[in-house]
Amino acid sequence: MKLRSAVVFLVSILLVAGCSDGSDRPVDSGQLSILVTNDDGIGSPGIDRLVNKLLAMDDVEIQVVAPAENQSGSSDKTSEGDVVWQDSSTASGFAGVAVFGFPADAVKVALEELGVTPDLVVSGVNQGQNVGPLAPLSGTVGAARFAARAGVPAVAASAGLSSSADFEAAADLVVAWIEDNRSALAGDSADVDRITSFNVPGCTAGDIRELVEVPRADSIPDGSNVFVTDCSVEPDSAPVSDVDAMIKGFAAVTQIPLDFQ
Repeated sequence: MKLRSAVVFLVSILLVAGCSDGSDRPVDSGQLSILVTNDDGIGSPGIDRLVNKLLAMDDVEIQVVAPAENQSGSSDKTSEGDVVWQDSSTASGFAGVAVFGFPADAVKVALEELGVTPDLVVSGVNQGQNVGPLAPLSGTVGAARFAARAGVPAVAASAGLSSSADFEAAADLVVAWIEDNRSALAGDSADVDRITSFNVPGCTAGDIRELVEVPRADSIPDGSNVFVTDCSVEPDSAPVSDVDAMIKGFAAVTQIPLDFQ
């Protein structure tokens, strides 16, 4: 069952952005079109915080198509056959579409069924960092990978667990990245051979340290907790990986290939 109201909702948003020039993207009207999804579900706090941060930007058009329920750990897999979707909203009431499937299904429905033509897909903010060997399992990262394979630049963002989750800090990093890359995104020249993944530590004390660009770790050291960190402890060295960054209290940005395992 594909609900017509969901299609009408998204088509009406696209019409606001301007008429097509015959390509797959709307005519450049100065707006940046952003599709937001996640793997925690459309009603989760992380996507709500992200959407509100994006809405505060100038000249952006936000569309939300996300799983109806939590689909953590689903990587980039998709459902066999048709999936169901319906009108829904984020926790603070921003209208969107809830897809009864995996995160990659949500992106697929948006691009292939609802006719969304974004300049960028942002996935998150996830509850629980997706670093090292956890990243290939992540539905948040998986949705971004699916988008990039479809030719749309994509960013994933993840934060800590429960009370240590700083969704706002992660959303701020996404906003800053968009501003830095806005010309490339609007000009269809942004990289689609990889995705950009942001992770912020879950500080139980102290503050999140500055953003570092680091590679993805192959493993998590025995006895280490990447989800919560005492950020008041001064690190003895600079981070060498995304896992190391979480342990030492640094925000991390990592470039993720589309075919990683």
